[in-house]
Amino acid sequence: MLVRNKSPISLGYTLIELMIAITLSTFLMAGVITIFVDSKQTDNVAEALARIQETGRTALDILTKDTRMAGYQGCADPETLEMNIIANNPPTNSFLTTAVRGWEVTSTTWAAGTEISGTEVESSARIGSDVIAIQRGVSGDTELVGNMAADNANIQVNNNNMGFAKNDIVIISDCESADMFRISSNPDSNTWAHANNVNSSNRLSQLYDDEANIFSFKSIIYFVADTGRKNAAGDAINALYQARDFLNDSATTSFEIQELLEGVDSLQLLYGELLATGNMAFKTANNVTDMQRVTAVKLGILVSSTTLSRSSNDSNTYNLPGQSIAAQATPANGREHKEDRRLRRDFTTTIAIRNRL
Repeated sequence: MLVRNKSPISLGYTLIELMIAITLSTFLMAGVITIFVDSKQTDNVAEALARIQETGRTALDILTKDTRMAGYQGCADPETLEMNIIANNPPTNSFLTTAVRGWEVTSTTWAAGTEISGTEVESSARIGSDVIAIQRGVSGDTELVGNMAADNANIQVNNNNMGFAKNDIVIISDCESADMFRISSNPDSNTWAHANNVNSSNRLSQLYDDEANIFSFKSIIYFVADTGRKNAAGDAINALYQARDFLNDSATTSFEIQELLEGVDSLQLLYGELLATGNMAFKTANNVTDMQRVTAVKLGILVSSTTLSRSSNDSNTYNLPGQSIAAQATPANGREHKEDRRLRRDFTTTIAIRNRL
């Protein structure tokens, strides 16, 4: 009798084999997840650090440009030449005195006795941070071309590319004289009057020629304030702000406030005051004897990320000019930072004021 061999029947995986496969898959999946999480964390840190670096560099560039040019009025030396100011409600009565001013914000009335008092700038500036105000002339391609007599004469220009409007402040100067007045006519006509209705006098200090220069007047304030926004942990997001004086023909100051850079938590400044000995001493704003003798500024900012990018809390102390910013669980002001997982970096620079060297 012929007997045929039967093929073995496949019975599938055993329970032990399945358990081994699941265990190996679990280990592999855990490894993949760990790599993904680590990679994501690295990306978050890199992105936050890049934003901080960009904010810090940009902030220093903006502050350096205006601080360096404080008191600029062309080739006329502000140390030896007093500007003739005939504009009604001028932004300054002495350009040399107000070209650079600074304050330490210790209360909500830090600007008492100045044109800033009672404004949003005073009430919103972050306590513990510093404030700097700068005034300067800004040049453009508008030039004098004729009819430049000193007494009650309309001056003629080649264009209004600098965008002047009626009643705006104008500085006109050469190396010997400088005048500040308001335009009483339509600037787009390229014939500018400086009549008594917006000026205390219609007379300039001299007859200028076409070698003189025309400048707009820039009066700005830099400060740190709360944006009103919160991060994921519910903490306030601060920013660097600029307030620009409208310089309108009014006894009441009107500021245009603009948020510049998110993430700036503190602005700290030291002012280099030239002493009678010829040496320079760097002092906080409240200790400067005479702001007219400030020839340099040490400037520092603390910038933080808006995301919680660190793997552990930041307990570092950051040293800014004249102020150390220490970690606190519940910071009280701009002289402290919260001990949390935000990334932070400090940025500092020293700026020479060109018009006072």
